[in-house]
Amino acid sequence: MSYMHSMDAQPFAEDQPSRMSQLGNLVRGLNHPVTAFFHLFFKALAILAYVFGGVFNVGFVNLFIVCILLLAFDFWTVKNVSGRLMVGLRWWSEVQEDGSTLWRYEAHEDPQGSSFDYWVFWGGLFAPALIWSLFGIGSILRFSFDWLLLILTALSLSGANIIGYLKCKKDATSQITAGMQSVAARTGMNAAMGSVMQSAAGKAFGFA
Repeated sequence: MSYMHSMDAQPFAEDQPSRMSQLGNLVRGLNHPVTAFFHLFFKALAILAYVFGGVFNVGFVNLFIVCILLLAFDFWTVKNVSGRLMVGLRWWSEVQEDGSTLWRYEAHEDPQGSSFDYWVFWGGLFAPALIWSLFGIGSILRFSFDWLLLILTALSLSGANIIGYLKCKKDATSQITAGMQSVAARTGMNAAMGSVMQSAAGKAFGFA
């Protein structure tokens, strides 16, 4: 019996190091693992609190406050930390003297994140927004409009970051395109000047 028990337990014992190795490989693929963790952490907690809060009878008001705080922490983290470190993008607003708001977008030419950082960042940006949208549809179908305010708050905060970072990405693409066009123009100009100089030299020395 003891022999059979050890034989049955062996696959699980071998599988555990394999899973740990896979997890280690995933973490090593991130240039900013701590940032990636918190990029997903507050989002996941807010969604789990919304889904399971009613099961533990937390109460609507308490659960609403907890979710709003988690969403606010997530908004600040994504806006000020994870976007800048993981994909080299940043957006912010400035209030002008006339009271108007000026939106600014910044894209680093050489972002420090890996391709895995890139996918974690954008996946962590769009997936929760999709989940909250499904929650909103379910809330409307159940006529549970008291939760709709929380869902709309989550969507507005997620939407603000999505729009901000999409504009940053668009600005970065425009900068890259403009840079490539500038390099191509300079290369073409240098080639043309070289051809003119070569032709002039040939004529001067009687080669043409």
